[in-house]
Amino acid sequence: MSEPLSATPASRSDPSAATDVGEIFESLPDAWLVLDAAMTVVAANRAYLALVATERSAVLGRSVYEINQAGSAAQRESRRRWLDSMLGEGVPGESRLGPPIRYDLACVDDGPLVPRYWQVRVTLMSTARGEGLYGLCVHDITERMEDEARGQRERAKLRSQARLRQVLMEEANEQLRLQQEQLQHALAFASVGAWELQKQTGVFTCNDQFKTLLGLPVAATVTESRLFGELIDQEYRERVRTAFDAARFADAPVEVDFRVTWPNRERRWILLRAARPRGRDALGGVASIVGLALDISMRKESELEHQAAAESERAARERSEEATRAMDHFVAAVSHELRSPLGAIQSWATLLQRSGDLAHMARAGTVIERNARQLALMVDDLLDSGAIATGKLSIELAPVDLGALAGNIAEDMRMRIEEKGVRLVADDLDSCFVMADEKRLRQVIWNLMTNALKFCETGEIVVSVRAVASPLTHGGTAELSVRDAGRGIAPEVLERIFERFYQASGSGRASGLGLGLWLARSIVRLHGGTIWAESQGEGQGATFRVSLPRYR
Repeated sequence: MSEPLSATPASRSDPSAATDVGEIFESLPDAWLVLDAAMTVVAANRAYLALVATERSAVLGRSVYEINQAGSAAQRESRRRWLDSMLGEGVPGESRLGPPIRYDLACVDDGPLVPRYWQVRVTLMSTARGEGLYGLCVHDITERMEDEARGQRERAKLRSQARLRQVLMEEANEQLRLQQEQLQHALAFASVGAWELQKQTGVFTCNDQFKTLLGLPVAATVTESRLFGELIDQEYRERVRTAFDAARFADAPVEVDFRVTWPNRERRWILLRAARPRGRDALGGVASIVGLALDISMRKESELEHQAAAESERAARERSEEATRAMDHFVAAVSHELRSPLGAIQSWATLLQRSGDLAHMARAGTVIERNARQLALMVDDLLDSGAIATGKLSIELAPVDLGALAGNIAEDMRMRIEEKGVRLVADDLDSCFVMADEKRLRQVIWNLMTNALKFCETGEIVVSVRAVASPLTHGGTAELSVRDAGRGIAPEVLERIFERFYQASGSGRASGLGLGLWLARSIVRLHGGTIWAESQGEGQGATFRVSLPRYR
């Protein structure tokens, strides 16, 4: 008996639950018979044994076609055809109510046969191992059939229309009772929760299965306030409330899913259908909202996994496409940037071969040296870029005076800056020591000043270093600032200019490899510092700031 009843979730996790289910099966008021796929009886409860006045040993292990072989030959043949029609193919969870059949039984052994009428509801079930079982709920409807027969004879004598209406009402009530009984059986076997909310009084009623879906014991009380204030996870309460309100006016059922967290912290997804009954209250309004609830955790988790996978795939595709575009731009930029100095070197080398003029030779040497130095800087940037990308760039820390270092670099670049017609201001350089690799820090300052010179046609470039007190850093920070009066940076690309190979299209910024600012940011981060850019927009100039922890 434990096998068909162990299909419930409780019995799979708790061995004692199977015993409880068996006891419940035995104590069911309705008569139940359970068959396996071969139509052999595997279980019968006390109500069934009492109903057919037989012993358990007389039915267990025998074919359903062989038990209770009473009645006339015609009745036995009719009973066989009736069983064939009821035990046909079906799907798990399907429930069928058979037509009434007369099959006489003896109240005692060898006693006279007593006319009996039977009606059976057959439900196809499955065990945890996937084996098919048939559950037969047997109803003795003899009294009802006899009552109906008497009622038919009585109605034949009735001449009063009022009496006829009363009989019809009784029949309708009886049919309603049977339908409600059938519905309860169907909901129990399908693990479907049912509920009703009275709009005027706020009374919330539900069946035991609904409480189980919410993770509550059968004895628990569910109210509207508890449902929305405690049981439904907070982020889903508003959507469920909206669905409840929509059900008051919708002609079709409203569906909404939500998540609940059981007392054991397990999360479950519930699908809820809400609808308004066709009837109205005395004032013409909606008297209540009714609905069903179903556990859809497996389906919902699968949907969420697919969504997450799709989102991850989309993000990866976008990153791949962006990396491809960046690499294409980088290759084009490298080709362009290398072509200019190589072309100049090649042209002046050819001129040296063809001309013996000393003035030309001196100028050619200067041009070749300048372009070779530019090529060397680009090669260094590329090598440093590869080292940073692979995590192989090392730094050797030592106390460095950031103000003095910035002043030295400013003097080294002063001639180049002033040759372009731009004024260099480097007067506000406080002495601030930081723990840094001087070579790498020189590279950062050089890149920032070269970047400022590249985008500044007129005006001035201002370099400053000052000490800044910081409650987050012991000893404060040293802040380097490089401000230019050049073309500025559009607000939407301020955060992106430090990306590798990034070149802002349409922002007025000059061409290049797109590595200088990325290298500067990477080196600053290796020193535990930060770097950022400020600009009021295109044509408003730009300021680059580097903040490093001070050394004391």
